[in-house]
Amino acid sequence: MEKPQPIEIRVVKKWMAQTKTQGVVKSDLCCQFVDKYGDGIEATADAGEVEYYDSIIRLQSCYRVTGYVFTKARDFMATVNHDASLIIGKKARFIPTDNLEIPTIYFGFAHYGLLKGTVKDNSLLTGMFIHKGITILNYVTI
Repeated sequence: MEKPQPIEIRVVKKWMAQTKTQGVVKSDLCCQFVDKYGDGIEATADAGEVEYYDSIIRLQSCYRVTGYVFTKARDFMATVNHDASLIIGKKARFIPTDNLEIPTIYFGFAHYGLLKGTVKDNSLLTGMFIHKGITILNYVTI
């Protein structure tokens, strides 16, 4: 198996998620990164490494990350539209960088087809709606 290449990212979101498996509740450190292309990457710290990585990973900081492991992205409550996510274990290293090319935010836009059937009135989300095959813009004036 090929070793993953180092990546440069900015940390845009960090949270603790609780999961319950066979009656045991555990807390996971979850992060959302953005790379220089603006792509979102979700990462989760191994259970035994949560405290350590929570102390060194800072919001809006940039890092060169090595030693991570790829895994299949979650099917539920995913924060980015990507097939893979990262697992941060004992071998992962976060080396601070000053990369100004990495965006400070991540936008995960959903196209209209993904919204269909999700909500009753998607004009609130898209700013438009379709009536009898005609797209009608729904701008709100203040």
